[in-house]
Amino acid sequence: MADKKKKAAAPVDEKAAKRKARMEALKNRPAEQRANSKQIDVIPTENGGCVKNFGYPLKAKGQHIGVLVTSVAYDAEGNVLNTCITLVPGDLTVKAKKGHGTIVAAKYKSEEQKAKAKAKKGSKKAKDEDEDEDED
Repeated sequence: MADKKKKAAAPVDEKAAKRKARMEALKNRPAEQRANSKQIDVIPTENGGCVKNFGYPLKAKGQHIGVLVTSVAYDAEGNVLNTCITLVPGDLTVKAKKGHGTIVAAKYKSEEQKAKAKAKKGSKKAKDEDEDEDED
């Protein structure tokens, strides 16, 4: 009986350690990093400034809508010069590694989820075609 209590306590300790590590990683991320976005690219400019692009995947009810790309232009002193927000529509998400990333096709955990996403897109296209026919 004592063994069961020790085994039950061990996962709780592991969970607490993992949670503490996640919180520490959040504290140590770059100051410019947006909370829910992933940094896609940093483009240096001629005058010593840079343009940083961040991507945020948009999903609704398990379906990928697209990626919201935020671009922020900085001057040499680090002051914000301009911002731009753009939606890239499609079945897309962001994959980032070590300060840079790419916009890639979304992956689904199961074939069932993939089939549901395709079915929703197919029904939406059919509705759009019906509306187009009604207009003619």
